[in-house]
Amino acid sequence: MIETIAQTHLAVGETLSIRRNHITPVKGENRGRISVVTGMHGDELEGQFVCYELIRSITEHIEDLRGTVDVYPVLNPLGMDSGSRVVPKLDMDMNRMFPGSQTGNFMDQMVYKIADSIKGSDVCIDVHASDRFVREIPQARISDEFEQLMTPYAKQLNVDVIWINTSSRVHDSTLANSLCNSGTPSLVLEMGLGNRIHPKYGRQIVDGILHLM
Repeated sequence: MIETIAQTHLAVGETLSIRRNHITPVKGENRGRISVVTGMHGDELEGQFVCYELIRSITEHIEDLRGTVDVYPVLNPLGMDSGSRVVPKLDMDMNRMFPGSQTGNFMDQMVYKIADSIKGSDVCIDVHASDRFVREIPQARISDEFEQLMTPYAKQLNVDVIWINTSSRVHDSTLANSLCNSGTPSLVLEMGLGNRIHPKYGRQIVDGILHLM
C-alpha cells in the first residue's frame, strides 16, 4: 500500500509529497518492522534498483512475509527530479538536516515527518551510492558511537566491508545517527557510483536485506 508520509505545497500550484510502500503480512502474526530508505541524494540511483528488486522479491513471495516492510524509495523528490545531490533552491544536503523540526522551514518539517514515520522500526537501512568519480564496493557504515549496537545488523547484510566511522558533530544531523539517538537502530549502506546502477551490487544488497529480515 502506497502511503504519503509528508507533504507540502510549493510554488505554481505544485505539491511535494514523500511516500512509502507499506507492505504487511497477508496471514499470520506480524513479528516486526524493517524500514529501507533511499533517494536522499538525487544523484544516487543505486538505491532505486534495490527498492525495486526488494519489493518485487517480497510481493512474489508475500505468503512468506512475517513482518512489516516499509520502503521509502525517494526521500528527496526535488533532488531526484533534477539529478541534484542537494535539495534544489535551498542548496542544502538533506542528510545534514535531521532530526528536523515541527516549526522550521518546509524542509525542516518534511525531514521531521520522515524521521517520525520511521521511528519504532526494529531497524532502518539507509541506502546510498558513491559520487560519480569513485566506484565503491557494497559496505555498511556505522558511527563508532553505535558500533556495538549496529555491527550485529551489518554482519547480516551481505556487504564486503563494515566501516566504523569516528564520530563527529556532522554525524548527529544524519538520518542514521538521528534515528539511533532516538532509539531506532539504523545504519548506512553505500555502493556503486553516482548516476549509475550496478545490478550486481544491488542484488547483493537485496539478498543481505532479505537475510536480515
